[in-house]
Amino acid sequence: MSSLGAVFERLRGQHRLWRNLFFVLLVVLLGLNLVIGPDEAHFGADRYPGFFAGFGLIVGAAVVLIVEKIVRPLIARKEDFYGDL
Repeated sequence: MSSLGAVFERLRGQHRLWRNLFFVLLVVLLGLNLVIGPDEAHFGADRYPGFFAGFGLIVGAAVVLIVEKIVRPLIARKEDFYGDL
């Protein structure tokens, strides 16, 4: 196995550590967002702490729903579309 493959295997074994560090970082950033507000609000709602986190969550969920309900049926093919391969 190449050295890069060994690095990826080691990182895969430590996935819980990386996941927990990621969530800790998210909590720290959210906490900083509550303490350090925006310098100047450009829109009405962005003066509230955590607005962009909530906005990103809502927009991300909307994109997933749009793709799942509208785009996927348009590009989906039947199971036997390619015939016997």
